[in-house]
Parts: sequence; C-alpha cells; structure tokens
Amino acid sequence: MGKLVALVLLGVGLSLGGEMFLAFRERVNASREVEPVEPENCRLIEELESGSEDIDILPSGLAFISSGLKYPGMPNFAPDEPGKIFLMDLNEQNPRAQTLEISGGFDKESFNPHGISIFIDQDNTVYLYVVNHPHMKSTVEIFKFEEQQPSLVYLKTIKHELLKSVNDIAVLGPEQFYATRDHYFTNSFLSFFEMILDLCWTYVLFYSPREVKVVAKGFCSANGITVSADQKYVYVADIAAKNIHIMEKHDNWDLTQLKETFWQDAILIL
Repeated sequence: MGKLVALVLLGVGLSLGGEMFLAFRERVNASREVEPVEPENCRLIEELESGSEDIDILPSGLAFISSGLKYPGMPNFAPDEPGKIFLMDLNEQNPRAQTLEISGGFDKESFNPHGISIFIDQDNTVYLYVVNHPHMKSTVEIFKFEEQQPSLVYLKTIKHELLKSVNDIAVLGPEQFYATRDHYFTNSFLSFFEMILDLCWTYVLFYSPREVKVVAKGFCSANGITVSADQKYVYVADIAAKNIHIMEKHDNWDLTQLKETFWQDAILIL
C-alpha cells in the first residue's frame, strides 16, 4: 500500500512539474520561431556590437545608452570588459556611438549598468541615474553630464535594503525615483524556480532621501518603467506576464492600476 501511495504521489508530482515546465516554456517563447525580416533603414551601430540594455533621450536629441550588462543566465559578448555608457546625437544623419568617460573616483572596473533615467534640473543641468550591479548587487549611481566635452562626473551611489534585483528606474526629481524589482529572490537558483513557479512577487518601489516604500506589487517580473511627461501616469512592463501596466500616480507616490496592454520590455515615452 505504501509503495502504491508513493507511486501515485510521484506521478502527481511529475505531472505538475511537467505542466509548470511547459507553461514556463510558453511564457518565455521557447518554441517561438523568429522569422527573418529585411532591416530596411536599420543599420548596426559600431561600438554596440555586444548589445545594449537601455536608452534615454534628451529633448535636444542626445541619447544615452547603457551597454555591457552582465546578468545571471544571460549571454554576454564581452565578459571581461566593464560596462559603459554611450552617447549618440540622433540629429546627425549617421549617428555614431561614443563612449562617455567617467571621472570623480568611480569604480569603473565593476561597472555593470542596467536601466537608466535622465533628470534635468531647473538650471538645465543634466543628471544621469544608472542602475548598477557591481558584483551582482544593486545600486543606483548618479552622474552629472558635461556636454562641452561629453563625459560623466560621478556624484553619488544610492544603496538601500529594498533596492535588490533592480531592473530599471524613472527619475522624478533630485534623488527621487521609481525603481522596478525583476526578481524577488537574489539567489540565482531560487530565481530560476521563481520563474518556473510563476511567482508574481516583484514590485515597484519609490525612493527619496526621506522615504522608501513599495508602491505597487503583484508583478511576475517588473521590468522597464517610465513616467508620462506630466508625471500623472506611470508605465510598467511585466516581461514575464507580457503586458504593460498603466498606473496612476498619487500625491503620496503610491500607484494604482488603470489598465493593462500588450507586452513590451523597456519603455520609452517620447
């Protein structure tokens, strides 16, 4: 009798495990066939052959691009090189990417940039906020952009116990931003099972020097985030659920969902 019960439990376990694995393959499009298309006016940007993670564009047409992300479980084409921030002038007929040098005592060797966001001060000074994963941790770096001789000046590193597995940020003001957490677990083994089990435990948090709190939760993998120009609405991409959450921002910085729409990864609102 005991053997029969064990066999039944084993069969049920294998069945549930197989079902969850097949559902996981469906969520990550493992069986999807990618059809080749003609690039038309698209062209490869030199210096970015190893890929890029995020882009943010100034009203003037200057674009900041983060590149060289090293992320558990993802391929990397330059594993021995630190990440970089590139600048492109989209007003040019054939824009080129140039590496922005970083000064100010920043540890460039461990630079592992992920999501980025621009903030323009009242005096038109441009600040670039960068999600960084030095040694696979999560911090937010603040740089000042020097446009005359294009470069970045390191100003500050922000750390907090809630800033874990950070993917992207959307800056609202000086040292004020929303940030997305794409995995609940920071251990790569547990993160894998988090995806297999489809645990929707990730969230969006609000950070300021005075207050840090979770403002929206229940995402399977909160990914790209941006804010509307009037700062009334926030758009959050959930890469695992393949949708975008359109959310209303309240005076206390909390977010409430208005609707969901089609899937996207990083989000850029022009």
